[in-house]
Amino acid sequence: MLARLRDGDIQQIDWEHNHISDLRLDGNRSVVDTTIICFLPFGNVIGVIQGSASAPRPPALQRWLNAMNVVNEDLTVMPLVGKKAWEKLNNAEAVNLFEMRLRPGQMIFPSDAEGLGDFSRQAHKRNPDALITLTMKIPKRRGFGRDTSRSRGERRLREDVQHFISDFGSLVGPDGAVDRAIAHVTLSASDGSLVEDQINFVSDHITAQKPVFLRRSEGQAPWYEAAVHAVLDVAAAHDAELRDAVRPVP
Repeated sequence: MLARLRDGDIQQIDWEHNHISDLRLDGNRSVVDTTIICFLPFGNVIGVIQGSASAPRPPALQRWLNAMNVVNEDLTVMPLVGKKAWEKLNNAEAVNLFEMRLRPGQMIFPSDAEGLGDFSRQAHKRNPDALITLTMKIPKRRGFGRDTSRSRGERRLREDVQHFISDFGSLVGPDGAVDRAIAHVTLSASDGSLVEDQINFVSDHITAQKPVFLRRSEGQAPWYEAAVHAVLDVAAAHDAELRDAVRPVP
């Protein structure tokens, strides 16, 4: 279980007197938003359920693991995008276009987001009720070949897309906050030539959402136990797809 201190005033309701007031805790106590992380028994795969939109995201687990020095090398926590999509992105000679669409709704990007995440956060913050489409394209130059500025732009765009998918891939999906995410890439063919291809992170992304209902009656299991069971249920339903995504390439 990971927790983040909640900022700002917290409200509470008194059902007996039908009164809403600020929540004040006694002693050295604070209100936190919690995230449940469940480790599956294969492939270093985790399932995550956030208790709220402001609860810690998967990168928080990455920072904690690296701070604990679990292994001698830094660990990376990233979403399970389909194996073919990651191979295309990592092997691409260049990324010359990236387009994503943000659905209206609650703020989803944290204040410490960087790169495309920060760009998206600012657009979403200013227009929370709008369907926002962000497109970044490296323009082609006249003449033959690729000049230095175009090559630099393609390299930086690929790095931005890699970081964005690694940090916020859990938001990508047909029912997610980002319901469209497409990259146009340049790949090397077996004969040494360059070919254009497209990555659709929505169709190639492995994601599943399952609500966990809080049981407030006495005698019921805590919500975090229900969250773990929900993760295991979803993992069982997608077992073959998950195992294929983390299976070593021959």
